[in-house]
Amino acid sequence: VKFISYNGDIDYSSDNLDDLSNSKEPELKKDIVFLKELVNGKKNLYFYQKQNFERYFYSDSDSSIHPLTYKKYYFNGSSSQVATNDEYINQLKTIFSDDANAKVLAAKTKYTTSDLKKIFSLYNSKFSGAASSNEPSFTETKKKAKFNLNVRPGLNFYSPLKVEQTYSNEGFPSKTGVRIGVEAEIVLPFNKNKWSVVLEPTYSLYNNKSVIKTNDNLYNMHMENYSFFSLPLSLRHYMFINDDSKIFINAGINILSFKTSSSESIDLDYDGTVFDKLQLSPSQSFKSAVFGIGFNYKNKYSVEARYNTSTNLLGEKRNSATADLKYVSLILGYN
Repeated sequence: VKFISYNGDIDYSSDNLDDLSNSKEPELKKDIVFLKELVNGKKNLYFYQKQNFERYFYSDSDSSIHPLTYKKYYFNGSSSQVATNDEYINQLKTIFSDDANAKVLAAKTKYTTSDLKKIFSLYNSKFSGAASSNEPSFTETKKKAKFNLNVRPGLNFYSPLKVEQTYSNEGFPSKTGVRIGVEAEIVLPFNKNKWSVVLEPTYSLYNNKSVIKTNDNLYNMHMENYSFFSLPLSLRHYMFINDDSKIFINAGINILSFKTSSSESIDLDYDGTVFDKLQLSPSQSFKSAVFGIGFNYKNKYSVEARYNTSTNLLGEKRNSATADLKYVSLILGYN
C-alpha cells in the first residue's frame, strides 16, 4: 500500500443521506492529507476516506493531483429527492480523450473503487502491456468493521461506602480516585457506522487507608488501600452533529472485576485489638452495569461521563453483610 501527500482542494460535503446539502456544488476546502494510491501508471488513481464520505483523485504520471467531482444533494431543497452531481464522468472523458474504448466506458463508470480502478487499469494496460498476475481484483470490496484503540485516563467520584447488615456505621466517606483504561472499539459496518462494540480494561484506585467509628462509638472499622481492575463490555451508539463531531451513548456490563490491592478485609477492632474481619471478595463477574454519554471530536479526542452501578465488595460467605461501591466517572480519551 502506497500513500501520496496531497495539498489541495477536498470536497468535505457529507455522503450521509441525513446530512446532505441543497447545493450541487462541492464544498471545497484546502487541506493537506495523505491519499491512498489505487492505480499507478500513465494515469494514476487515488483514494481518501473520512467518517462520512469517500473521495477519489487522479493525476497524469508527471502532473499534479486533481479531485474527481461527485456529490449527492437534495434536489430543489427537498429531502425526499436526492440528486447527484456526476461531473467526474465528464472529467473521465477528458482524461481518456485519446482512448475511444475508455471514453465509452467512462459514461458507465460508477463513483466506486471497483469501477474507477477498472477504467484506469484498462487505459494503463495499453501502455504497460497485459496486466500482471498480481493485478488487484476489481470486485467491489464489502465494507469492513473499523477498529479504534483509545487511551482513557480519568477520575472516579465514589459515593460514601456504607457497610450494612453488620455493625451499625455511617460508612466510609465519599472519595475521588484516578482511573486509567485502554478502550478497544469495533465500529460495525452497517447503519452508517453508528454502532460499535467496546471493551475497556480499566484500573481504578478507590482509597488510601481509612478508619471510621461504629455508631455506638465502641469499635473502629479499618479499610486498607483498595484498588481494582474491571472489564466492561458495552454497546455504543453515535449521533452525528457534523463530519467532525458526534455525541455517543453506551450501556454495558462489567464482565469481570477483581481486587488488585493486597488488602484482604475490612477489619473491626476494639482498643487496638482486631476481633472481626469482613472479607473482601477477590473477584466478581457480571455483577454491575455501566451507562455513559459522551462527545467525540474528529475520531481522536473524546470526553465521557459514566455511571457505574453498585458492586458489593464483600465476599458472599459473610452472611448478608454488604459494602456497595458505586461511582460516577469522568473520562478523557485519545486515539
